[in-house]
Amino acid sequence: MWEMHEYDDQDALVHDLTSRLSLSLNRLIAERGKASVALSGGSTPQSLYEALSRQVLPWQSVNISLVDERWVDEMHPESNARFIKNTLIQNHASGANFIGMKTSNTDAFAAEQNLGSILARHILPLDLVLLGMGLDGHTASLFPGAAGLDRALSADCRNVCCAIQPQTGDTSPMPQAGDAKLCARMTLSLNTLLSAQQRILYITGEAKRHVLENAFTPGPVEDMPVRAVLHDSQTLTEIYYAPDS
Repeated sequence: MWEMHEYDDQDALVHDLTSRLSLSLNRLIAERGKASVALSGGSTPQSLYEALSRQVLPWQSVNISLVDERWVDEMHPESNARFIKNTLIQNHASGANFIGMKTSNTDAFAAEQNLGSILARHILPLDLVLLGMGLDGHTASLFPGAAGLDRALSADCRNVCCAIQPQTGDTSPMPQAGDAKLCARMTLSLNTLLSAQQRILYITGEAKRHVLENAFTPGPVEDMPVRAVLHDSQTLTEIYYAPDS
């Protein structure tokens, strides 16, 4: 199930979503003493994260992790952890607790169980996940045709997170060191994403709007994995959309 929130421009969307997320975090912390969120990388949410970082909240009670991560060192320019730390965990939000996905293990597939235990201990149950979507219909690191996709999407999957190898023409689990476009990824499993109390899909631009409309139509989730989130009959995903600025 999904619910659409459309805005005329990015500024209006960021303003409203910042207010909404701030209210949600304050409420959760007042009720339970903490809040737990998993966030996406990419360029789309940068303004949102920067706006959130300036909100006066009890950030020390917020646990922040990732929806997915490239299997690269945190200092790599395409590391999602680096992006979150440089945009959100600044200003008032510098006191938030961050739990990254990349471990010292060089093989993402071999790291699943240990990382899953860490994430289960620190961020489950999830209160909020913020998702993005690619032009190929992927969300998180659930890429069409990727090695590991079927398991990550399976209703029987009990993993908190799953390693994924996107189609690159290179079948090795760890291609050229430092090549973030070819490397394996770690993603929260579909079951983990669906277990969150609140799901937000944040997209911008006419091209992605067209992809989204295709994803609204029934079809194989393996072709457009975002369908697995949108068409789940037991959960609601709220879509926030604005045209490119």
